[in-house]
Amino acid sequence: MKLIRFGAAGAERPGILLESAEPESKQMFLDVRAMAFDIEDYNEHFFAHFGLERLANLLREPGRRLVPAEGVRLGSPVARPGKIICLGKNYAAHAREFDAKIPESPILFSKAPTALIGPADPIILPEGVTQVDGEVELAVVIGKTARRVAESDALNYVAGYSVLNDVTDREAQRAAGQWFRGKSPDTFCPLGPFLVTRDEIPDPHRLKLTSSINGRMLQNGNTADLIFNISFLIAFISATITLQPGDVLATGTPAGIGSARTPPVYLQPGDRIECTVEGIGRQNNPVMKNRS
Repeated sequence: MKLIRFGAAGAERPGILLESAEPESKQMFLDVRAMAFDIEDYNEHFFAHFGLERLANLLREPGRRLVPAEGVRLGSPVARPGKIICLGKNYAAHAREFDAKIPESPILFSKAPTALIGPADPIILPEGVTQVDGEVELAVVIGKTARRVAESDALNYVAGYSVLNDVTDREAQRAAGQWFRGKSPDTFCPLGPFLVTRDEIPDPHRLKLTSSINGRMLQNGNTADLIFNISFLIAFISATITLQPGDVLATGTPAGIGSARTPPVYLQPGDRIECTVEGIGRQNNPVMKNRS
Protein backbone atom coordinates (compact mmCIF):
# COMPACT_ATOMS: atom_id res chain seq x y z
CA MET A 1 0.00 0.00 0.00
CA LYS A 2 0.93 3.62 -0.52
CA LEU A 3 -0.28 5.70 2.39
CA ILE A 4 -0.82 9.43 2.00
CA ARG A 5 -2.12 12.32 4.09
CA PHE A 6 -4.03 14.87 2.08
CA GLY A 7 -5.66 18.24 2.64
CA ALA A 8 -4.73 21.64 4.03
CA ALA A 9 -1.70 21.93 6.30
CA GLY A 10 -2.70 21.07 9.84
CA ALA A 11 -5.95 19.42 8.71
CA GLU A 12 -4.68 16.46 6.72
CA ARG A 13 -6.77 13.30 6.38
CA PRO A 14 -5.35 9.77 6.05
CA GLY A 15 -5.70 8.13 2.68
CA ILE A 16 -4.42 5.38 0.40
CA LEU A 17 -3.29 5.84 -3.18
CA LEU A 18 -5.17 3.39 -5.38
CA GLU A 19 -2.79 1.70 -7.78
CA SER A 20 -3.69 2.47 -11.38
CA ALA A 21 -2.23 2.57 -14.86
CA GLU A 22 -3.79 6.01 -15.27
CA PRO A 23 -1.53 9.07 -15.51
CA GLU A 24 -0.76 10.80 -12.22
CA SER A 25 -3.34 13.53 -12.84
CA LYS A 26 -6.14 10.93 -12.99
CA GLN A 27 -5.18 8.83 -9.98
CA MET A 28 -7.52 8.45 -7.00
CA PHE A 29 -7.14 8.34 -3.24
CA LEU A 30 -9.21 6.36 -0.81
CA ASP A 31 -10.45 8.60 2.02
CA VAL A 32 -9.73 6.38 5.02
CA ARG A 33 -11.47 8.47 7.66
CA ALA A 34 -14.72 8.42 5.67
CA MET A 35 -14.77 4.63 6.06
CA ALA A 36 -13.20 4.19 9.49
CA PHE A 37 -13.96 7.14 11.74
CA ASP A 38 -11.66 5.88 14.50
CA ILE A 39 -8.60 6.13 12.23
CA GLU A 40 -7.87 9.78 12.85
CA ASP A 41 -4.39 9.91 11.41
CA TYR A 42 -1.24 7.97 10.64
CA ASN A 43 0.34 8.45 14.04
CA GLU A 44 1.81 6.40 16.87
CA HIS A 45 -1.61 5.12 17.95
CA PHE A 46 -2.42 4.00 14.41
CA PHE A 47 0.77 1.97 13.93
CA ALA A 48 0.69 0.55 17.47
CA HIS A 49 -2.88 -0.75 17.10
CA PHE A 50 -2.55 -2.81 13.91
CA GLY A 51 -3.57 0.06 11.66
CA LEU A 52 -1.88 -1.35 8.57
CA GLU A 53 -3.85 -4.57 8.86
CA ARG A 54 -7.08 -2.57 9.13
CA LEU A 55 -6.22 -0.62 5.99
CA ALA A 56 -5.68 -3.84 4.06
CA ASN A 57 -9.20 -4.91 5.08
CA LEU A 58 -10.67 -1.52 4.09
CA LEU A 59 -9.36 -1.95 0.57
CA ARG A 60 -11.56 -5.02 0.20
CA GLU A 61 -14.75 -3.33 1.43
CA PRO A 62 -17.46 -1.89 -0.87
CA GLY A 63 -18.70 1.69 -0.74
CA ARG A 64 -15.30 3.30 -0.75
CA ARG A 65 -15.11 7.10 -0.85
CA LEU A 66 -12.65 8.16 -3.54
CA VAL A 67 -10.90 11.50 -3.95
CA PRO A 68 -9.34 12.62 -7.26
CA ALA A 69 -5.61 13.16 -6.80
CA GLU A 70 -5.33 16.11 -9.16
CA GLY A 71 -4.86 19.41 -7.35
CA VAL A 72 -4.90 17.86 -3.88
CA ARG A 73 -2.13 18.90 -1.47
CA LEU A 74 -0.17 16.07 0.14
CA GLY A 75 1.30 16.44 3.61
CA SER A 76 3.94 14.33 5.28
CA PRO A 77 2.63 10.72 5.12
CA VAL A 78 3.31 10.36 8.87
CA ALA A 79 1.70 12.66 11.44
CA ARG A 80 4.04 14.31 13.92
CA PRO A 81 6.49 11.47 14.81
CA GLY A 82 7.97 11.30 18.28
CA LYS A 83 11.50 11.11 16.87
CA ILE A 84 13.31 11.81 13.62
CA ILE A 85 16.69 10.10 13.95
CA CYS A 86 19.23 10.75 11.22
CA LEU A 87 22.55 9.27 10.12
CA GLY A 88 25.63 11.26 9.26
CA LYS A 89 28.20 10.09 6.71
CA ASN A 90 26.52 6.74 6.10
CA TYR A 91 27.74 6.53 2.48
CA ALA A 92 31.50 6.19 1.99
CA ALA A 93 31.68 8.58 -0.96
CA HIS A 94 29.71 11.18 1.00
CA ALA A 95 32.11 10.88 3.93
CA ARG A 96 35.01 11.47 1.54
CA GLU A 97 33.33 14.66 0.30
CA PHE A 98 34.05 16.08 3.75
CA ASP A 99 37.56 14.58 3.87
CA ALA A 100 36.27 12.45 6.73
CA LYS A 101 37.22 8.93 7.71
CA ILE A 102 34.69 6.17 7.18
CA PRO A 103 32.80 5.99 10.50
CA GLU A 104 33.46 2.95 12.66
CA SER A 105 30.01 3.26 14.25
CA PRO A 106 26.86 5.15 13.22
CA ILE A 107 26.84 8.94 13.65
CA LEU A 108 23.39 9.80 15.00
CA PHE A 109 21.65 13.16 15.20
CA SER A 110 18.05 14.33 15.21
CA LYS A 111 15.74 16.73 13.43
CA ALA A 112 12.82 18.45 15.13
CA PRO A 113 9.44 16.98 14.10
CA THR A 114 8.23 20.58 13.61
CA ALA A 115 10.49 20.71 10.53
CA LEU A 116 8.21 18.27 8.66
CA ILE A 117 6.41 19.44 5.52
CA GLY A 118 4.81 17.75 2.53
CA PRO A 119 6.48 16.67 -0.72
CA ALA A 120 5.53 19.82 -2.66
CA ASP A 121 5.37 22.40 0.16
CA PRO A 122 7.76 25.36 0.06
CA ILE A 123 11.08 25.23 1.87
CA ILE A 124 11.34 28.60 3.62
CA LEU A 125 14.82 30.07 4.00
CA PRO A 126 15.15 31.91 7.33
CA GLU A 127 16.14 35.57 7.23
CA GLY A 128 19.87 36.00 6.61
CA VAL A 129 20.51 32.30 5.97
CA THR A 130 22.43 31.75 2.72
CA GLN A 131 24.10 28.33 2.94
CA VAL A 132 21.21 25.87 2.76
CA ASP A 133 21.75 22.43 1.27
CA GLY A 134 19.47 19.52 0.41
CA GLU A 135 20.11 15.80 0.99
CA VAL A 136 18.00 13.01 -0.46
CA GLU A 137 17.56 10.05 1.90
CA LEU A 138 15.61 6.83 2.27
CA ALA A 139 13.39 7.18 5.34
CA VAL A 140 12.33 4.18 7.42
CA VAL A 141 9.12 4.41 9.45
CA ILE A 142 8.93 2.20 12.53
CA GLY A 143 5.78 0.08 12.82
CA LYS A 144 5.95 -1.28 16.37
CA THR A 145 7.87 -0.65 19.57
CA ALA A 146 11.50 -1.67 19.08
CA ARG A 147 13.63 -2.23 22.16
CA ARG A 148 16.85 -4.27 22.07
CA VAL A 149 15.94 -5.74 18.71
CA ALA A 150 18.12 -8.41 17.11
CA GLU A 151 19.61 -7.41 13.77
CA SER A 152 18.18 -10.57 12.18
CA ASP A 153 14.66 -9.53 13.21
CA ALA A 154 14.94 -5.76 12.68
CA LEU A 155 13.06 -5.39 9.39
CA ASN A 156 9.97 -6.91 11.01
CA TYR A 157 9.71 -3.66 13.02
CA VAL A 158 9.45 -1.54 9.87
CA ALA A 159 6.06 -0.21 8.76
CA GLY A 160 7.34 1.17 5.47
CA TYR A 161 9.57 3.56 3.60
CA SER A 162 9.44 7.12 2.32
CA VAL A 163 11.55 9.87 0.73
CA LEU A 164 13.14 12.43 3.07
CA ASN A 165 15.07 15.59 2.23
CA ASP A 166 17.44 16.44 5.08
CA VAL A 167 17.57 20.18 4.35
CA THR A 168 20.46 21.76 6.26
CA ASP A 169 21.69 25.23 7.19
CA ARG A 170 25.42 24.52 6.79
CA GLU A 171 26.52 27.72 8.49
CA ALA A 172 24.50 26.98 11.63
CA GLN A 173 25.59 23.33 11.55
CA ARG A 174 29.26 24.31 11.55
CA ALA A 175 28.98 27.18 14.00
CA ALA A 176 27.03 25.39 16.71
CA GLY A 177 29.45 22.50 17.21
CA GLN A 178 26.45 20.18 17.00
CA TRP A 179 23.94 19.68 14.22
CA PHE A 180 20.46 20.06 15.70
CA ARG A 181 20.00 23.79 15.07
CA GLY A 182 21.24 23.60 11.49
CA LYS A 183 19.05 20.58 10.74
CA SER A 184 15.79 21.65 12.37
CA PRO A 185 14.47 25.00 11.07
CA ASP A 186 10.79 24.94 10.17
CA THR A 187 10.17 23.39 6.70
CA PHE A 188 13.61 21.73 6.62
CA CYS A 189 12.27 18.16 6.46
CA PRO A 190 10.11 17.37 3.40
CA LEU A 191 8.76 13.82 3.75
CA GLY A 192 6.73 11.84 1.23
CA PRO A 193 4.86 11.74 -1.04
CA PHE A 194 3.98 8.24 0.15
CA LEU A 195 4.65 5.83 2.96
CA VAL A 196 5.15 2.63 0.97
CA THR A 197 4.50 -0.41 3.14
CA ARG A 198 7.33 -2.86 3.73
CA ASP A 199 5.74 -5.65 1.69
CA GLU A 200 6.03 -3.56 -1.49
CA ILE A 201 9.80 -3.04 -1.15
CA PRO A 202 11.41 -6.50 -1.28
CA ASP A 203 14.95 -5.15 -0.74
CA PRO A 204 15.40 -1.62 0.64
CA HIS A 205 19.15 -2.00 0.08
CA ARG A 206 18.87 -1.87 -3.71
CA LEU A 207 17.16 1.48 -4.32
CA LYS A 208 18.39 4.35 -6.48
CA LEU A 209 18.28 7.84 -4.93
CA THR A 210 18.61 11.15 -6.79
CA SER A 211 18.39 14.85 -6.09
CA SER A 212 18.39 17.76 -8.51
CA ILE A 213 18.04 21.53 -8.36
CA ASN A 214 16.22 23.21 -11.26
CA GLY A 215 16.74 20.07 -13.33
CA ARG A 216 20.49 19.80 -12.66
CA MET A 217 21.24 16.45 -11.04
CA LEU A 218 23.47 16.67 -7.98
CA GLN A 219 23.10 13.29 -6.28
CA ASN A 220 22.80 9.89 -7.92
CA GLY A 221 23.33 7.07 -5.45
CA ASN A 222 22.04 3.71 -4.33
CA THR A 223 21.17 2.31 -0.90
CA ALA A 224 23.41 -0.66 -1.77
CA ASP A 225 26.24 1.68 -0.74
CA LEU A 226 25.04 2.25 2.83
CA ILE A 227 27.87 1.73 5.31
CA PHE A 228 25.45 0.64 8.04
CA ASN A 229 22.35 -1.04 6.67
CA ILE A 230 18.82 -0.67 7.98
CA SER A 231 18.79 -3.87 10.03
CA PHE A 232 22.04 -2.93 11.75
CA LEU A 233 20.82 0.61 12.43
CA ILE A 234 17.58 -0.50 14.05
CA ALA A 235 19.44 -2.98 16.25
CA PHE A 236 22.14 -0.43 17.11
CA ILE A 237 19.71 2.35 18.02
CA SER A 238 17.18 0.18 19.85
CA ALA A 239 19.92 -1.24 22.07
CA THR A 240 19.73 1.95 24.14
CA ILE A 241 16.91 4.07 22.65
CA THR A 242 13.37 2.75 22.39
CA LEU A 243 11.94 3.27 18.92
CA GLN A 244 8.21 3.95 18.98
CA PRO A 245 5.62 3.31 16.25
CA GLY A 246 5.70 6.18 13.78
CA ASP A 247 9.29 7.20 14.52
CA VAL A 248 11.29 8.10 11.42
CA LEU A 249 14.83 6.93 10.71
CA ALA A 250 16.65 8.83 7.92
CA THR A 251 19.38 6.52 6.70
CA GLY A 252 21.88 9.03 5.30
CA THR A 253 22.60 10.72 1.99
CA PRO A 254 24.84 9.74 -0.93
CA ALA A 255 27.61 11.86 -2.43
CA GLY A 256 26.99 14.91 -4.58
CA ILE A 257 25.54 17.45 -2.14
CA GLY A 258 25.73 21.09 -3.16
CA SER A 259 27.93 22.29 -0.30
CA ALA A 260 30.70 19.86 -1.28
CA ARG A 261 30.97 21.26 -4.82
CA THR A 262 33.34 23.91 -6.17
CA PRO A 263 31.84 26.44 -6.14
CA PRO A 264 29.18 25.37 -3.63
CA VAL A 265 25.59 25.04 -4.84
CA TYR A 266 23.20 26.34 -2.18
CA LEU A 267 19.42 26.61 -2.38
CA GLN A 268 18.20 30.03 -3.53
CA PRO A 269 14.72 31.61 -3.52
CA GLY A 270 12.97 30.55 -6.71
CA ASP A 271 14.77 27.18 -6.94
CA ARG A 272 13.01 23.84 -7.06
CA ILE A 273 14.64 20.81 -5.49
CA GLU A 274 13.53 17.35 -6.55
CA CYS A 275 14.32 14.19 -4.56
CA THR A 276 13.48 10.66 -5.66
CA VAL A 277 13.85 7.17 -4.26
CA GLU A 278 13.24 4.27 -6.62
CA GLY A 279 9.94 2.49 -6.05
CA ILE A 280 8.82 5.00 -3.42
CA GLY A 281 8.21 8.38 -4.97
CA ARG A 282 9.31 11.87 -5.90
CA GLN A 283 9.32 15.19 -4.07
CA ASN A 284 9.43 18.57 -5.80
CA ASN A 285 9.68 21.46 -3.35
CA PRO A 286 9.95 25.14 -4.25
CA VAL A 287 12.36 27.31 -2.26
CA MET A 288 11.20 30.65 -0.88
CA LYS A 289 12.59 33.28 1.42
CA ASN A 290 10.90 34.16 4.69
CA ARG A 291 8.33 36.87 4.10
CA SER A 292 7.50 37.56 7.75
